[in-house]
Amino acid sequence: MKNKSYKNLIKTCLFLGLIAITLSLNSCEDSDDKANSMPVKITKVYLEDAQSAVPDREVTFARLGQTIRLEGSGFTGVKKVYINGYDNYFNPVFVTDNSMWITISQDVPTLEAAEEVRNTIRIEKSATNFFVYSFEIRASAPAITEISHTMPTPGDQITIYGTGLQGITSVTFPGNVVVTDGIISDNEKGEYCIVTVPEGVSGDGGSLLVIGANGGAYSPACFNFKNGVFHDFDNVNNYSWASGIDDAGTPLTQLIPTNGVGPKSQGGYQCFNKDGKSIAANADIRYWTNSSNWPSALLSVIPASTPTSDCGVQMDIYVEGEWNSGVIRMVMADGYGTDRYCMIYRPWYVNEKIIQFENPGCWFTITLPFSLSEDYNGKTFGDVVTSMANASYKQSGPWFHNIGVADVFDPVATNVKIYFDNLRVVPLNTPTYSDFPDEED
Repeated sequence: MKNKSYKNLIKTCLFLGLIAITLSLNSCEDSDDKANSMPVKITKVYLEDAQSAVPDREVTFARLGQTIRLEGSGFTGVKKVYINGYDNYFNPVFVTDNSMWITISQDVPTLEAAEEVRNTIRIEKSATNFFVYSFEIRASAPAITEISHTMPTPGDQITIYGTGLQGITSVTFPGNVVVTDGIISDNEKGEYCIVTVPEGVSGDGGSLLVIGANGGAYSPACFNFKNGVFHDFDNVNNYSWASGIDDAGTPLTQLIPTNGVGPKSQGGYQCFNKDGKSIAANADIRYWTNSSNWPSALLSVIPASTPTSDCGVQMDIYVEGEWNSGVIRMVMADGYGTDRYCMIYRPWYVNEKIIQFENPGCWFTITLPFSLSEDYNGKTFGDVVTSMANASYKQSGPWFHNIGVADVFDPVATNVKIYFDNLRVVPLNTPTYSDFPDEED
């Protein structure tokens, strides 16, 4: 009898269990049906950034790779999120009925997105239950890596190089001089924009600010920094002596180049190899300035504590002929040996690869951070000035030194002509641009 009673009890429990499961499943189905039928809607978008002063900030745009939080209603049951038409992954764990977190994929198209879906977020439960929210999607923040000429004259056309430089609508020059007309942008790759230098740019110098489709970016603070000029063959002249340059104390003054819209010569200048002679391998041509006074004088415009990675020497050059061998060696402190206390510019060898030098056909600026020198790397501008004060010979300046790259390229004879002007020490720090003014340095 006991066995029979146990069997009946087990059957009863199983029966009741099946009823409970069935009721539960029906309840879940009813709940899912209710969630799926609830209209879905986005009311606000927030940028999630734990490093920000405002970690949960309401925004009207976001960038690729950033995490956003959608606020609204009816999110439970959302099956798809499309950003600019791209099926963007989201983790359902981070979804409630009124909030959902999404990281914008780097694969989301921006300017190249079809016009009908560009700058939209579409959340979808079904083909008939969806919501489209207008919201600007930007690519990664732009950056400026180089300016073709940092001390041009008004009317010169310069090129700003970098990343994300699509759709540039304004360029602000030192002195808060804003240009909005005639800007040419590389809208396909965003690698450059071209602008004509306006009148009224401050001689105190500073950064350029570009604003475009992907936001804003500052350049290093070296543009038009005339306070750092220590030799320009005109008003500022610290000439000492030269080797290999005929009549080096008398500047050349003929306008070069004579045509084009790019920067041209500015009064006096000099040239390595002005007659186009053959320069033998390992030979050098030197130009020296008297550095007994000007380095310490510049401490008033560049603080001694400035890291050597945030300051350096700039000069403007113009090239005639093929530059396939040789370097510009900027020697700061003479008397320690050829390779000491100097920085090297080698345009035909970039990222440990030999490339063909592309001549722009106009004057352009080369930038030599002091940190390029092993003697200055990790130090300060004050250390640079001290090294020059302690040098055996109080002279510094650029050479053309026809050397190659050890174990990579042996120098060959060359007849390249390199004109140079406007030797200056400049700051190279770059201000931080923030999409939100309260966080900008």
